Amino acid sequence: MEKLIDCFAFQGRQIVSLIGSGGKTSMMWYLADCYRQEKVLVSTTTKIGYPTHRLFDYFYSDDFSRLGKDDQGITLAGIITADGHKLSAPPASVQQSFSRFDKIFLEADGSKQLPLKGWETFEPVVTPETTVTIGMIPISVLGKTIDQTTVHRLPLFIRATGVEQGEIIQEETLAEVISSPKGLWAKSQGQRILCINQVESAEQLKQAEKILSLLPYMLLKRLSKVIACNVQSKEGVILWEK
Repeated sequence: MEKLIDCFAFQGRQIVSLIGSGGKTSMMWYLADCYRQEKVLVSTTTKIGYPTHRLFDYFYSDDFSRLGKDDQGITLAGIITADGHKLSAPPASVQQSFSRFDKIFLEADGSKQLPLKGWETFEPVVTPETTVTIGMIPISVLGKTIDQTTVHRLPLFIRATGVEQGEIIQEETLAEVISSPKGLWAKSQGQRILCINQVESAEQLKQAEKILSLLPYMLLKRLSKVIACNVQSKEGVILWEK
């Protein structure tokens, strides 16, 4: 595998929304750090955890009037929740400041830290201005059981994929999540990049390739690229590109 950022190679101004499960937050901060020499905004349309380490250069949580007027670096924007552990989406008016940033990374989905999820009709919350939607799926969930410990909103997941509770998660299961009309891409905007995350071994890379082979051609036509990656090791490889 190669450097993960080289698999994306974003050019020019981009508004990137991250959806799915299994590494959205880590991917968002990794990408933001890679473009730190530009003016970068990190935020959410739902909720994200407040970072335990200072990964940002500027922070806005109540008065957003100066958002985007700072120098290059990473700006974090969001409203601190009552417990102080999370940030919720800032007011919609902050979108007027989007033009002041070179790169914007938005966590636009939530999975309660479970590896898979089913989607409500209002999810994910992808802003119309999005130029790239990154869909995340973790390869490490293969071999586990479909139940409340692996799937957020299990009934919706079953309805979208046609699987049954108690089944073992296989490559076909993940392919169905990715390709279902009620699955990963239902609310996506702009270019669509599928990231099969947590790939650590040659066997897992083969599993990712099998998932790719199971995706219908009509879906592939809608994707810009498919990346097998590991955000923690900052490595990736493009499996397919339009």
